[in-house]
Amino acid sequence: MLSGNFPRSKKPLSVVLLLSSIASPYILAETPDETLRIEVTERVPDALSNVLKIQPSQPLFSDTSFSNDSLATALSDAPAINLNGQGGLFQTISIRGFARWRISTQVEGIPIYTDRRAGTAVEFLPPDMIGQASLITGAASTQLGSGAIGGGINLRLATPHHSSLNVEYGLRSDYREVALQGTDDTQSWSWLFDYRHANNSTDARHSLITDQFEQQAFALRRTDHSAVVKDTFLLYSTSNNVAKASADNPLTRSTLYPNNNHLLGKAVLDWHNATLFFHDAALNTIVTRPGKRVNAIKNQALTVGGQLNDSFNFSDWQMLWHAGIDGRLDVKAQEQESDSNNAPVFAKTNLHADQWESHIAADFSREVNAGALVAGTRLAHMYQHNKLTSQSQTDTNVSAFVGYKHMVNQHWNMSAYVSDGFRVPSLTERFYYGSTPRGTTEGVADLQTEQARNAEASLVYQTPESGMSFTLFTQHIDNYIERVDISDELRRYQNLDTARINGINYQASHSFDWARLHWLLRVGGQWLSGKDEHRHPLADIAPAQHRLSLTWYGNQSQMFIALTHRQSSNERVAGEQLTPSVDVLDAGYQYRVNDNLELSINLTNLTNAYYVTSRDDLAPFAKGRDVSVSVTAYL
Repeated sequence: MLSGNFPRSKKPLSVVLLLSSIASPYILAETPDETLRIEVTERVPDALSNVLKIQPSQPLFSDTSFSNDSLATALSDAPAINLNGQGGLFQTISIRGFARWRISTQVEGIPIYTDRRAGTAVEFLPPDMIGQASLITGAASTQLGSGAIGGGINLRLATPHHSSLNVEYGLRSDYREVALQGTDDTQSWSWLFDYRHANNSTDARHSLITDQFEQQAFALRRTDHSAVVKDTFLLYSTSNNVAKASADNPLTRSTLYPNNNHLLGKAVLDWHNATLFFHDAALNTIVTRPGKRVNAIKNQALTVGGQLNDSFNFSDWQMLWHAGIDGRLDVKAQEQESDSNNAPVFAKTNLHADQWESHIAADFSREVNAGALVAGTRLAHMYQHNKLTSQSQTDTNVSAFVGYKHMVNQHWNMSAYVSDGFRVPSLTERFYYGSTPRGTTEGVADLQTEQARNAEASLVYQTPESGMSFTLFTQHIDNYIERVDISDELRRYQNLDTARINGINYQASHSFDWARLHWLLRVGGQWLSGKDEHRHPLADIAPAQHRLSLTWYGNQSQMFIALTHRQSSNERVAGEQLTPSVDVLDAGYQYRVNDNLELSINLTNLTNAYYVTSRDDLAPFAKGRDVSVSVTAYL
């Protein structure tokens, strides 16, 4: 389990260019100045509570994490996460080699679905509005449902305890951000506001990167644990003129998202933690092929749902049960095509469907000798209906997990964990037929459900000053779904027989005092290998990546320097490119002027490295050397 908290002490999240704190107690730095100390408040989704007892904790965010574009960029510093696909605001991630629809993304426990094959980027959330994140690796359908065969991530909004205003400017893309957070005197009401704007940036050789965007987001929350309705929140986000960052020649093809709107809401009741939620999403896409045609696609969908969960003790066992249902209603993709003279060619509906998923699940845990034993299972039913052809598909799946952690002594523990998972083909994979930014895509209604089996073993060392974890894992996937090229313009989904992903994930840290300063040294990374049944390499398998960082803490300031090394990759995969090795250096400095004012500076890609953001054959080159400064006032 990877988990991370953003700062919850005197400094708000919006400060800092320090996007978070560290979840693991053994890597939490003791700072000489109390005003710079980070307070950790663990808030974990109930469905993940038992898994936390055996899987090693790792930092999802740290004080070296930074992003002034996408949330995915900030997440990519975690050892188990890599960037995937194309760049810009819609940048996505992979978790231990799983990407796109194979990982589950949630916001406050609300499942976030997408009809884009690139996967869910949670692009509608500004990084400064996130307060905590929890990430589970391996097949996690028992905890998170269909789609979580590669794990999943749950993001929680920040809960400010005071009011603050943060203003930030980035040089490379003329980036501008204003973030306001606040709460009332009783701290039962809180609000978040964020405005961001960026022009197109440039890479290390000053070539254009089409990654411009404008975004506004607002969230309002009320919390009262003594009331019948314990927690409610409403979030609205809108983005305009979002350019798709890719290697496409704009004289041949360009993609623009003129509107991307999201409205989310949730209410948690006192009775069995009953939760009701909704998510209304609408995305417009314009694909322009100069001198040929223009395709405009409008996607929209409404997600509604509810769930119950509670825990109780039975003998020596702690039991957690949860049940729920969620539906995607009126999932539509409508397309209009115009010729080079802007004359209409056709207007059609590429997708119009509904989807309902229901489940009941239970987890069990108990202390056994010098360790902890956990297990769980889930029964889920999926119903999908294509309104254009009146086709329906139903899928019933069972998943389970079991794990054990053994405490060898005061500082060492080892654990083993096995799980299985499932992924029902998405509505797009089954029912979509029409244009995408890469060409025409055809769905296949009778695709089989992907099934995954995961096994991993971990060794963990922990003292107040140092920590280390080492995890070896393997996953076997049946009915692996890939999109294959039928012709230059037509692509179709199909099942492969089997696939396997193996890997090693590690992290270590050590804190010490020297020269009247407190220092924290961290290192982490992973190696991955993925093959299909014919021993051909799989897509989305990122090259090995390692990150080393050093942070020092003074009385009124702190500073870090971080080096990321991504190894070369020479495996030939359809839709991906060969990539050379690259070293990227980042640094940051924060200074507290007084109790009401804080200054920060962040420098990214100090070496001005020229490299692509991922192996995707349309991935853009990364931004060149950039400088961002911010000022935070505590109101």
